[in-house]
Amino acid sequence: MEKRNLGRGRLTRLSGFTLVELLVVIAIIGVLIALLLPAVQQAREAARRMQCTNNLKQHGLALHTYHDTHGAFPPAVINPGCRYCDVIPASQNWDGNVRNTTFQLMILPFLEQGNLYDQIDFRYPVGLSAHSDMTDPVAADAASNMSAIKGVHLDVFACPSDPGDQAGTSTSTSGHYYTINYYRTSYGAITYTWEDNSDNSKLLWGSADNNSSLRPAFGINGSSKIRDIVDGTSNSLLLCETRMIKSSTNYGPYWGTWTNTFWLAMDLQINSTRIESGVDTKKPYAWTPGSNHPGGCNSLFADASVHFLSETTNANTLYNLAKIADGNVIGEY
Repeated sequence: MEKRNLGRGRLTRLSGFTLVELLVVIAIIGVLIALLLPAVQQAREAARRMQCTNNLKQHGLALHTYHDTHGAFPPAVINPGCRYCDVIPASQNWDGNVRNTTFQLMILPFLEQGNLYDQIDFRYPVGLSAHSDMTDPVAADAASNMSAIKGVHLDVFACPSDPGDQAGTSTSTSGHYYTINYYRTSYGAITYTWEDNSDNSKLLWGSADNNSSLRPAFGINGSSKIRDIVDGTSNSLLLCETRMIKSSTNYGPYWGTWTNTFWLAMDLQINSTRIESGVDTKKPYAWTPGSNHPGGCNSLFADASVHFLSETTNANTLYNLAKIADGNVIGEY
């Protein structure tokens, strides 16, 4: 009789992770992510800051090319609809009065935006802020310009680190902020400074007839030539970053039209958040330079160089950098 060897079956133990080992692996992965994530975020911010720097360098090249072509830098704005600006007559008549034309519009051909520039009729307004309303019978003169500009986003005018609502519509009853689907810009012109914080009596608008040693490079209806910048082009500011959205959605400069927060005041520290109080009319929440870059903001100087200004920079140093012919010694920045 044939015997069969009926072997005993063996239990085979499969190799694998225990629960404890799995938890250890998950913990290690979590630690690695926690270590790497800030580095990734810093690398992304560094790339955004570099792009912002390049945007300002393009502005600098465009402004200097404009200067070579026209013999001077452009005005910061032509005939803004500002009720309290002495250089603007309080009139509803478009001809020779309100234009709201920004310097960004004037340098479009030098930013490779000649086609957009050609669609704008500079005889007429580009926006309806102040001294006008949508029912004005000649508002149609601005309609073509507005349709050409509104809804147009240009990367060169926006800092990629600024998450603000770039397209803005405001029908503010004050009339100073009227925009319809215009895009904001991260770069404001240095057009005036405040001499004190009590009233507007010493406000320097930098208009065409302002030959004061306290004047900035840009002005209303007037600007400067390189020869006017006697403090030195490397010691004089042209543009500075500013946040697109401040304490009000009405605020923030637009590249396609003037509104009341178009310009910057440079005697307050960068990224200042102090709110208006009492008779203090500096209003840093509306006109302060700043950015979403950690620690400061990018700034364009008159020699077309771009520097990062720390938010700890002394306010008096910023004030001196804003002026082009005061002869003051510039502090460290």
